[in-house]
Amino acid sequence: MGKERLPRWKAVTRVGIALGFALAIGGVISGDVCPPGFKYTVHIASALWLAGGVLVLGGIATNLKELIGFFRGARVAEGANFLLVVLLSVGLVALLCYISTRRFARMDWTGRREYSLHSKTKNILRALDQDVRITVLYTFTNHPMEDRATAWWRETTMNMLEEFKAISKHVTVEELNWTAQDMMNKAQQLCQQLGEDDLPPVCVILEGRDGHQIVSMDRTVELLPQSPPIFTGEDAFASALTKLTEKEKATIYALTGHGEKALEGQEQPQMPYPMMRETVDMASDPRFCLSRLVKELAKDNYEVKPLDLAVEGSVPEDCAVLLVAGPRTPLDQKEIEAVRDYLDNRDGRAIFMAESELLPGVDTNLDDLLADYGVRLRTDAIGMVMGQDIFGRVTPTFSVPVLADGMAEHPATAGLRTFRLWFEQPCPIEVEQSPSHPMLAARRLLTGIATSWGETDIRLDSRESQVVEYTPGRDVSQPIAVGAVVEPTVPPGQPPMSLDVSDLPGPRIVVLGSSLAFVNSTLASNPSHLYLLQNCVNWMAGKMHRLGIPPKTIEFNTVSVSDNQIRAARYIFIGILPACIIALGVGVWLIRRR
Repeated sequence: MGKERLPRWKAVTRVGIALGFALAIGGVISGDVCPPGFKYTVHIASALWLAGGVLVLGGIATNLKELIGFFRGARVAEGANFLLVVLLSVGLVALLCYISTRRFARMDWTGRREYSLHSKTKNILRALDQDVRITVLYTFTNHPMEDRATAWWRETTMNMLEEFKAISKHVTVEELNWTAQDMMNKAQQLCQQLGEDDLPPVCVILEGRDGHQIVSMDRTVELLPQSPPIFTGEDAFASALTKLTEKEKATIYALTGHGEKALEGQEQPQMPYPMMRETVDMASDPRFCLSRLVKELAKDNYEVKPLDLAVEGSVPEDCAVLLVAGPRTPLDQKEIEAVRDYLDNRDGRAIFMAESELLPGVDTNLDDLLADYGVRLRTDAIGMVMGQDIFGRVTPTFSVPVLADGMAEHPATAGLRTFRLWFEQPCPIEVEQSPSHPMLAARRLLTGIATSWGETDIRLDSRESQVVEYTPGRDVSQPIAVGAVVEPTVPPGQPPMSLDVSDLPGPRIVVLGSSLAFVNSTLASNPSHLYLLQNCVNWMAGKMHRLGIPPKTIEFNTVSVSDNQIRAARYIFIGILPACIIALGVGVWLIRRR
């Protein structure tokens, strides 16, 4: 005997139970999502709750006998078991979410790791030897635009500082809201403790063993016209950590008096005719000075000062690194002896940027100085490669690229293998063992691409057409070196020492084949040159924890949504869509069952 067919009216009442629950949920959602100013919001929500309640209660009363029988059946145990598994699974996910809130971690899925802390920041955090307390101080002004910007800054800053805390156990992070009644007294006590009467209303305070640093909001956000805001907080916080933990600044002296690149440029007057701009002095033009480099070194707690050896007579005792940035005229003998005394007798550190004498106005004697250390400057040549112009024609160019395979394994090239360097008008460099300094080793640091060579038969001041090509035996052989390093080593024939090479006594020298590679205009278009020079300085100063790639800016594209829209999205993606998928699955199961 077949199963008795269910009356249609009773089937409708059972469907009414599900519909009643749906209407009741709809009432909750409408009451939460609809704008408060809409005068019918309460009436609509109440009507949905009432209709849903009537359908649910009516359906249960009509099918009470069947429901009691259902809960006594064998399938109820299976359903209860399934429900228990679901609840345990949800509980496990909730437990994992709770654990994740106790230990911060963020996964960066971008190809270039745009939202991860960079190697230099991580090294600074890992090198911390004292506790650092970081307080995020903020306030809300009841101004919609300002409060939205403050909320965005607070969230971004807290996320980044949580990463700081995850890397170093010495870092603790706390946030204080000036406008919250329970935090106001605590914020005032912090001001008194720091001895600051006028703290910025929105800022980050870093407290260490011997002092504190304050980073205001305007130092961490860069606003550009018609562009999204750029967050520069990682750079600002890393710089503040450096200054907090290293109270004394190291001094870099830049040699002057021989046409070297200026530390600061001067604004050039506007010339009425373009042809007159060619006469602008490169020594004072802001595009060709080193002010960008000086600014970035200041973030690493260095101070750059000019040094005129003709006046001083010797390199100052507090010199951490001597910078010789492309002299265009010779150093006199007393100046050369002063530099040699600094290197040989005081284990000096120096960076030399060479210029080819084929460039107009260049007459240098750096090659005489550096030859004693195994570095031979080919000032009689200029580096070149054959490249294609915009029309596809193969033409010679004075820009020599350095790729990953041309970078030697050295602290100065730490983290640079994903970048490309371009040396403009470089002076080729050759290295050899110096007979006068057997405890020093000179080697290539940067080598141009395989087709680069040093051209000796060319006149840059001539407007006549010249045929330029690599000539073996006359030109500097391929590929040329545009960077070299000199450092202490174990002399040949002696057993290797257990002492690390970085601890050996003796000078450290870096020679770079171009000063144009480090001026403002070049660093603006290719910051990897800046990273190279910062690595060189930090290696020479013995600050190995600062090696690596400095922090980058993060560009944010923000979308403004109201609180009601946020709540609506929460219901749609967390409730309604999963419920529709479940209902679809149940419907398919019922159809297949028949």
